Amino acid sequence: MISHLQMITIYVRDLKRAVEFYSQKLGFEQVAEYKDDENHLVWLMPASSRKAEYATQIALYAPADPDDPRIGASSGMVFTADNIEATYQELKQRGVHFTMELIRHAYGDGDGDQEARFVDPDGNQFLLHT
Repeated sequence: MISHLQMITIYVRDLKRAVEFYSQKLGFEQVAEYKDDENHLVWLMPASSRKAEYATQIALYAPADPDDPRIGASSGMVFTADNIEATYQELKQRGVHFTMELIRHAYGDGDGDQEARFVDPDGNQFLLHT
């Protein structure tokens, strides 16, 4: 049976710009890179999850076609943080563009049920959620 989710690919137009965003703005660390005549991929993950045995990696991939419809799509990916409010403020200070500001849902109890939506430089959409 399936044991874990290994990797999720995010399609980007400019790989160098994407690596800078994910590492400098989101604080991810590069864990691998692959390049041949046709493909160039860079794998990253949050620094805090590098020690986890089954941590999911993100693979940034710039397809040959800069108009590939997978670039700038809604990813369905949800990130979380120990302190969502502090993380939200830090990401905003680093220049991350939020398309939905941090909100607390009316049904939420305690520290949970907060979310904000942000995009990367290619328009790929992500959710920051508790």
